[in-house]
Amino acid sequence: MTQFSKRISELFEESGETIQFLAETGKINRTTLQRIKTGERLPTKKVFDSLTRALRLSNTEAEELQILMEITQVGERTYYNRHKIIELIGIISELTSYQIPFSKEIKISNSGDMAIDAPESIRVVTGAGAVLTMIENCIDRELFSKEQPHLKLAVPSRFEAVYQHIFQQMLGNQKQLILQDVQSFLETGTETAADPGLGILKTLIGLSLLDNVSYHSHYYYQCAGDAPEINALFPYFILTSEDVITISRDFSQAIRYRDPEFYRLYQKGFVTILQQTEQFIEESRDLFAIYSLDSTYRIRAVVEPLPCFAYYATHEMVAAKVRKSLPFYEPLVTATNRFYDYFKQENRSMINVFSLTNLATFMEDGNMYFPEDVCHPFTPAERLLLIKQVRDDIAAGVRKTYAFDETKIALNAAVEFVNEATLVHLILHYKKGDQQVFKTIKLTEANIVAAFDDFFRSLPDSPYVLPQEATIAGLDELISRYEARA
Repeated sequence: MTQFSKRISELFEESGETIQFLAETGKINRTTLQRIKTGERLPTKKVFDSLTRALRLSNTEAEELQILMEITQVGERTYYNRHKIIELIGIISELTSYQIPFSKEIKISNSGDMAIDAPESIRVVTGAGAVLTMIENCIDRELFSKEQPHLKLAVPSRFEAVYQHIFQQMLGNQKQLILQDVQSFLETGTETAADPGLGILKTLIGLSLLDNVSYHSHYYYQCAGDAPEINALFPYFILTSEDVITISRDFSQAIRYRDPEFYRLYQKGFVTILQQTEQFIEESRDLFAIYSLDSTYRIRAVVEPLPCFAYYATHEMVAAKVRKSLPFYEPLVTATNRFYDYFKQENRSMINVFSLTNLATFMEDGNMYFPEDVCHPFTPAERLLLIKQVRDDIAAGVRKTYAFDETKIALNAAVEFVNEATLVHLILHYKKGDQQVFKTIKLTEANIVAAFDDFFRSLPDSPYVLPQEATIAGLDELISRYEARA
């Protein structure tokens, strides 16, 4: 018996009503209802809604039952993976939409590793709780006592609690932190929880978006069966300005060293690791690198602020929009046209999900995500032409394009997700003061790619996107509004 069918049976008992009465009240076939109760089948959305009304469930009870049904349909791992990705979208929107005031200071403790004059050169702790406490104290000591705090981490993604502590301490902190790390997302954990790599990804991207963190992250690809150590010196380690903290594979033991020779040894080891790995979160203004214009690939899904206008880009439009004053004008136009030509030919069945709110902003200013010194804004006539083409293609069923229900999921103008067969590409573009910042993240671990692929494929039938008629109505409203201004 599944958790869903067990809860249904409990609700039937609690109601005190017979199957026949509930079937008649909800206008549900009695045999269907009996099979739902025994777990032989799951209800359709219509039957589910009728059943919750017949059982007189509160909104909270109905939502809890909906979660159990979804878990039964897709499995616990898939359900929790999808919600981790929704949390990731949410934190990107939040941290790129609001300016966090710098008002917090780390308070010094006069005990253990937080004490500035802690004398012992070696300290050993046992137990996951004690290990985390020692790490947190050493991090806080660095953040409090150093004018320019600097942390270097060579730990696996399953040590997410360490990153969460850094994130919470730097959120609104007046200090400026330099953070370097080496990361991997090898699948771990159980089938009853989200992939740990998705949780740490949310925290890492959150750290990269904080104005007071200069984050330099590297990535190493690790296959299942590889040795878990990322350095021959010791399984995992963290460096502050003075301390070396070495950590066991299972996070059950740690040793903190304050020895200059030992520190130099681990510092050299960390530099070696960086030289053998690739940059993970890369900040750049090179459009060739950001959008992989030199590559051709098939795309399964794109989740972005605006509907995909690449289908309608002509060579003449690209040549007119790119600023001719650019020293690399010709190569950029050539590469962009080649990219769009291949895109239109090979990605006709791609899933595309966008935000009507961001589309309304585009209709006001004509700006896409590209640097303002690279591209001219679209004219009002060009904007109307593009949005009409999108609207007509959706109505004709030519494109798999959907608008988010923005009461349920927040997607601002700061992020794009591009899902290929073996790669998930995140592109971040947002304002930092007066500067436009671009960051790119490429994920290749099979488990992470599979989680995003499932999430994107689930969107068309999920409550997170609007029905087709609501999407078309939203587009029609925008078209009507801006035609009246023309």
